[in-house]
Amino acid sequence: MDWEQVAAETVAVLRLEARRHPHDRRLADLVEELSLRSTEFTAWWNDHRVLRRTHGTRSYRHPVVGHLHLSYESFQTPGNPDQILCVYSAEPGSATAEALRLLRSWTTSGPQAHPSPADTR
Repeated sequence: MDWEQVAAETVAVLRLEARRHPHDRRLADLVEELSLRSTEFTAWWNDHRVLRRTHGTRSYRHPVVGHLHLSYESFQTPGNPDQILCVYSAEPGSATAEALRLLRSWTTSGPQAHPSPADTR
């Protein structure tokens, strides 16, 4: 996924939030500032696209283990529509899963108390 696509989608998500909270002064100030500083933002904002992200993939570059490719699902919590829970996962056996296993090993001491399903195969 390229930067422009991610940025345009992020603006569409911001538009959804602006629609949900039309009287949020800080959000309005942010949109105004971004509009003044970025012609790209202005173009994306003016196309009126609205997007709700419920699932997808994300790529990150970790300074030690490198590229991580994760899938995510997001859920609105019951009773609070402004709170979203995002769950990220790596494909079992993938390079990302191995990288996460390496990172996890640096933060645990001794045997794992609760092995992940991938560790029990």
